[in-house]
This record gives sequence, C-alpha cells and structure tokens, in this order.
Amino acid sequence: MLITGAAGNAGSVVARMALDAGFDVRMADIAPPADHDLRGAEFFRCDTRTASDVDRAVRGCDAVVHLAAWHCAHEPPVSDETIFAVNVDGTFNVVQACRRYGVSSVVFASSMAYGWGSVYGVTKVIGEDLWRMYHEVTGASVVQLRYHDFVPKQYLAWGSMLLRNGVDRRDVASATVAALRGVVDHKVDLFRTIVHTNHAMPDEVAKDFASKGRDWCEERVPGSAALLDRYEIALPAQVEQHDLTEAERLLDWKPRYGIVEFLTDLQRRDARGEDVRSLWAPGQTPD
Repeated sequence: MLITGAAGNAGSVVARMALDAGFDVRMADIAPPADHDLRGAEFFRCDTRTASDVDRAVRGCDAVVHLAAWHCAHEPPVSDETIFAVNVDGTFNVVQACRRYGVSSVVFASSMAYGWGSVYGVTKVIGEDLWRMYHEVTGASVVQLRYHDFVPKQYLAWGSMLLRNGVDRRDVASATVAALRGVVDHKVDLFRTIVHTNHAMPDEVAKDFASKGRDWCEERVPGSAALLDRYEIALPAQVEQHDLTEAERLLDWKPRYGIVEFLTDLQRRDARGEDVRSLWAPGQTPD
C-alpha cells in the first residue's frame, strides 16, 4: 500500500503504525522522512502535482492513503495557489493513477475546515467529491477522514488545544490505520467521519465549560485545578464534542487522548519537576 505525504506530520506516524500492523508500506513524498526507523522502508520521491511521479508511486499498489496536502496553518505560510495546486491537482493525479491501476481501497485526508470559508476549505470539498466520484465509478472502498487540528505544538499549547477542537497526532494516525484496515477488508463502501478527541464530558459541562470545566477537571484528575492555574491554561467557554460511534462500529476506532490524559500526564511531569514549558507535545518536535 502507498502513503502519499509520508514524510509529513501525520504521514511518518501513519507509516510507522501501518508497518507495525503488518502492512507492506511504500512511502511517497517530495523528500524522504527524517525518522531513522523509517529509512529502511520503500520510498518514492513524488511531487503529486507531477502526474508521472504519481503514476510511478501508485503502480503496483492495491491501497492508497492520500495524505499529501498543504494546509492553511502551515508555517511558514504557503500561497493559495500552491495549496490549490497540491490539494486539487495533486489529488486528481492520484485519482487518475488509482483508476489506471485498479486500486480498490482508499483513505483520504480531509479536514474539519471543509467548506467555502477559504481556498484550503474548498480544496477539501473538491477532494472529497473526487474520491466520491472514484467510489461511484469504480466501486472502490473509500474512507474520508475530516481531521481536526493536529499541527505540532508545544506541550502546554497542545493540552489547551485538546479543549479547542484539537486532536492528538497519535489519534490521527490510529484513525487512519483503522480506516486502512476497513477499506482493505472492504468493510465500508463510502464512509466519512470526523477525527476528534472524546473527553466523555456531559453536555451541560461542555456547553458551559468556562464555569463548570474547572470543577469537572478536578473531579476527573484531583489536583488538576491547581495545575491549570500554575501553568495558566485558560479554559474555553465551550467544548465541541462529536458522536464518533459510527467510526467505532465500522472501523473499530475511538480516540485515546483527551484533556484527562493530558492533565494526568502533566501531573506526573510536574511531580518530577520537569520543565514542561519547554517541552513539545508527545512524539512531536517543531518543523
């Protein structure tokens, strides 16, 4: 199976997890992954805007995880023209190559930015439509994953992000590999799900987190209220939650990392005297 964008923030983790799950992985990107443990895996240099690169990468694969994309939150910023070319023209090239070689299993990285509020959001609309067309025309099994924010962040910002529509990169990777299993086994025809955290929070707390969230955190992780104060972690007014039961039913996937896991981890690190202000999120380093 092929992973496009394999050297990226999600791609390297997905590749490692797919290898651990027993898949034969071919990685494709404009540069090889920096991770030492991935350097022995098959790698194709591929710019998805170049149809011949994509053709060579897809040939011989029966499944594709299409992650290659630019996003609007990238630092340093990239132009709308580049975002459109990679996300739309690049995706079209992957679709065409998949048709040419009869790929029957596809996972597509979409986004919660899907919509008409930005060029980036529109590229995800077009991307989802292209893969829906691919399913309708070929009968391939296709899963589209609308990821929430998982851009690398420093440790404390990552914890705060989990309450503000962020998702842990490890949950992004596990959802992607679960989707890969689902399409390879043809458990789904065309399926789309949000990839988000699950704090298991009562609705009345989520809707009024500014006033009820501190007590809820303290109840779940005793001592966490003091940590929120010490590290100046501001609480949002509300916490967005989603019903992920269909993803669990069809793909056997559910998220593992939410605010409770962060506060538990922060408590351990604080007790050890770690300088958490200088840390990055688990398994992440700045680009």
